[in-house]
Amino acid sequence: MERAEQAAVAAAMRETLRRYVPVIRGWTTPDGKLPDPYETVYSENYAPANAAAVLAAVCRAGDGDEAAGLLETMLARTTELLGDKSGVTPFCRVFLYHYGLMALLLAPEQDRIRLAGRFGKTLGAYEDDCPVVNTNCAALQWAMELFADALGLKKADPGLLQHRLAFIANAQLASGFINDEVTEQASHDGMPIAYHAFTLFLLASASAVIERWPDRLEPYRLEADDIVRKGMQWMRRSITPDGAFAMVERSGYQMFTWGALTALLAYTAPDGEYGATARDAYRNWLPYEHDDGTYGCTPNRLPHSLRVGFETYTHLNMYNLLGLTGIAVAERVLERGIRLPERPEGRLEAEGAPAFVDSDSGYAFYRDGAHFFGCTLRMHNRKYAPAMQGFHFRHAGRTLPIAEPRLSASRKFGGEADRDDVWEGCAATDEAGIVHVPDMTENVETAEAAGGLTMRFENDVLRCEKTIAIGDGGVTWTYVVEAKQPLKDVGHVLPLVVHDGRDALRIATGGDRELLLQTGLRRYALRYEGTGAPDMELNRSLLSVSGVSAKVRVRASGPLKAGGTVRWSVALVPLPDAQP
Repeated sequence: MERAEQAAVAAAMRETLRRYVPVIRGWTTPDGKLPDPYETVYSENYAPANAAAVLAAVCRAGDGDEAAGLLETMLARTTELLGDKSGVTPFCRVFLYHYGLMALLLAPEQDRIRLAGRFGKTLGAYEDDCPVVNTNCAALQWAMELFADALGLKKADPGLLQHRLAFIANAQLASGFINDEVTEQASHDGMPIAYHAFTLFLLASASAVIERWPDRLEPYRLEADDIVRKGMQWMRRSITPDGAFAMVERSGYQMFTWGALTALLAYTAPDGEYGATARDAYRNWLPYEHDDGTYGCTPNRLPHSLRVGFETYTHLNMYNLLGLTGIAVAERVLERGIRLPERPEGRLEAEGAPAFVDSDSGYAFYRDGAHFFGCTLRMHNRKYAPAMQGFHFRHAGRTLPIAEPRLSASRKFGGEADRDDVWEGCAATDEAGIVHVPDMTENVETAEAAGGLTMRFENDVLRCEKTIAIGDGGVTWTYVVEAKQPLKDVGHVLPLVVHDGRDALRIATGGDRELLLQTGLRRYALRYEGTGAPDMELNRSLLSVSGVSAKVRVRASGPLKAGGTVRWSVALVPLPDAQP
């Protein structure tokens, strides 16, 4: 971005932060607490510290006394919660300490001096007692050690800094992906994409908010930059031009990922080198603003109280403010004009072939111009999505009415009790009534195909070949299933978004094996070949971040003898938009 354009984007970010001050004021109780307006469980948590960071950024922009007064209130509450070691968990206190210190660094100098005079002794004396519970915890602890040093509260511990960076580096795969499901004792196959981005954001945020690095700390900044650089080479595969990135597993598409991506692109590739500009990322979540000034915690416009696509730990106050903290960091990067230095040999390799298959993380991405989708190669340990599951579909740069996947009770996946599950795939029922679904925890065989990816797996019951292809004509799922033992039937499910808080899905039968869909002005045909007639089930699910969803079910085959084969395909075809 040209300097003038960069300044305009930074100014827009400052305005977004400023407009949130009345929301914080409205949530603040007379005794200075910041509870969630919709929940009593896990209600306040670390929200005051992130509120302080947002308010500090507003104060830096010179926007009034109200933000300064609220900033002091939020820092007072942050230090109060830090002192409640019996009532506040160690990991929550890591967030409180990290973002409380960040708030002081973001504040204008005169406010920082005043607030450090009131809270500095308490913050300087605080001792972190949290073990490294995951990789983003290590990044939080690394950065807060540097924040305390930059504020002059206490010297950073070189041993701790080196240990936390080594921990993160060890969690980073050869491809650049950072696995968050790592502790001091074990590494698990979690691979949540959201926390890959969040960990990179935490490392980059130190460079954003610390203006002067003493020589003794410079090596740690350089090492963190190397981790970020390598991590962005993986992440660039997942970014789409609308300013979003493909996610599945824990915390996918929760609002904090918006701020994380915006700050990362501002720091590493603001001009779109990684698929979207920092401006694109910033604008991506703005349409999810509610009338009261809050934002959807997930990318839909449904009421917060319905918790559509929420994690158990997702709360409006925490995730709105954590997301906006990312915007505050992005604004600081743009305002300062800083950028991740390139390696001496220049930028790392270009993206290359349309298909990117990373067997270590268990993900693949396919991109052909403005057509895009991600895919799981296996079911990961927390079992948020099946194997061979497509996600983050973009056709000509536009979203499609396909609900992002999410499973509820994985141990019963495929059973009638799990009718709320949101997924696309085939389900085969054997003669004993057992439903067999793509729940493999080992990678499926994957290869690039014309316009997409072909995946194959085999077990004692069946062989399955599945191809996902995307092109100008839409998205097609093609299946070939061979029975290795007798099967009662083989079916297929596809989840559709029936309401995103703004538009309802209208559906009609277009023929024996065709459904006509319309959401807003966008129209589609859903066409089946080699199956029976499709029907959309009456059940509705709130699990997907996309909105309220329902599955279209179809029978691909009746009884199938051992050695028998069934083939079918499903195509979602965009039609010309309706007239307003």
